[in-house]
Amino acid sequence: MKKTIFCLATGILAVSSLCLAGNGPETMNLKDRFAVAGKKPAVIFPHRAHQEKLACTKCHDSGQGGHLSIVPQNKKGMGNDFHKKICWPCHVEMKVPKGKSCKTCHRKK
Repeated sequence: MKKTIFCLATGILAVSSLCLAGNGPETMNLKDRFAVAGKKPAVIFPHRAHQEKLACTKCHDSGQGGHLSIVPQNKKGMGNDFHKKICWPCHVEMKVPKGKSCKTCHRKK
């Protein structure tokens, strides 16, 4: 009986986390959201598109999203934490074409 209840509870948690994962914003303006300095156009991050391809825990501390696993401290210049610690390493790993090119992410609205 305990095993059955445990299995049911685990299944419910797994399904609920999958449902929550689909509830993130479609896009996010990272320049505004994280007060990033710079003259380049804002990155309008296609959150939903990333959400459909990656596990939430690729970027977030938990499967429910929210807090980033790497909180960007340095937000200035090309050496900022988004570039060096979040976006570029993932783009290289996932073999994103031109994944480290400015124009891949910084686009005029």
